[in-house]
Amino acid sequence: MELNEIHTEHEHASTSLKVVLSIFAIVLIGALAYFVWNAGQTPDNSTEATTVTKPKNTAQYNWSTSAQGPYKDKISFATSKDLLIWTDQKTILASHVSVPGAIIKDGTIYLYFVDVNADGVAEKLGLMTSKDNGLTWTEKTNVKFTGIGDKVPVDPAPFLMEDGTIRIYYFDINEGRSDTKSTNKIYSAISTDGTNFTQEEGVRFAKNDIFDPFVLKDGSIWRLYAGLAQGNSVVSATSTDGLTFTEEGTAFTGGSVPFVQKEGDTYYLYTAGINIATSTNGSKFTATGKSFLSTVGKVTADPSVLKLADGTYLMFYKTN
Repeated sequence: MELNEIHTEHEHASTSLKVVLSIFAIVLIGALAYFVWNAGQTPDNSTEATTVTKPKNTAQYNWSTSAQGPYKDKISFATSKDLLIWTDQKTILASHVSVPGAIIKDGTIYLYFVDVNADGVAEKLGLMTSKDNGLTWTEKTNVKFTGIGDKVPVDPAPFLMEDGTIRIYYFDINEGRSDTKSTNKIYSAISTDGTNFTQEEGVRFAKNDIFDPFVLKDGSIWRLYAGLAQGNSVVSATSTDGLTFTEEGTAFTGGSVPFVQKEGDTYYLYTAGINIATSTNGSKFTATGKSFLSTVGKVTADPSVLKLADGTYLMFYKTN
């Protein structure tokens, strides 16, 4: 009697367990099938989606401990009456800064440069202004960019637009030092106050190994010059709108880091060194044999020239 009851209960238990396991298997198979199906669908753009960003290597930004580089650079300036003979003013305007680019707007000089005063962060674009033709200057500030993404603007080439806005052409060094070498690109950003810039869409000019852009407008034609590492030369490109430039060819060989000033029918090209060349068409330059050498440092490079109301020329340059 007891054995029969125990056997019957065991059979009932076995039957119940089989049913439970069968239901569990069906549920599990269904869940797996749903998971596989769902994984193959295109995800939506909901706010719950997250993007994983790899941490950036900030060790490369320890500027103050670098054996060489922009942290050791300074900005000074020289003056001239004819664009050929320059007098060094033996004045340091700022330290731990490099690659100056200047314009004058409504009597105020806007001097932009690469700023590496702060360790642990990428290069910034600095700004100082002067309302008395360079006799006194404001404290250094950093310009701000909107819509720039992960770009790191360097080698600023400011241009004063006809409507009074300031456009900065620049080289994105974040691309330039990437592990995968690619075509270097020149971009631009626009500002109404000279301090806050908004990124402009697209690429202005692209070519392997270019850097240090400079842009001028000559009548209806825009000209972009850029340093070319290969061959220590300057490449020229032209545009009808200042936004899309087409390569014209090699403008000069034997110098790089260009700045061009046009006076009358003559173009004056200044390259690192600082060496001076001239041209009558802006596309091909010939060396003059004239140059300028700093008296306050071992380096003379990255020239930027502007003309004051009294006809005097100022040349900002980097030294160290």
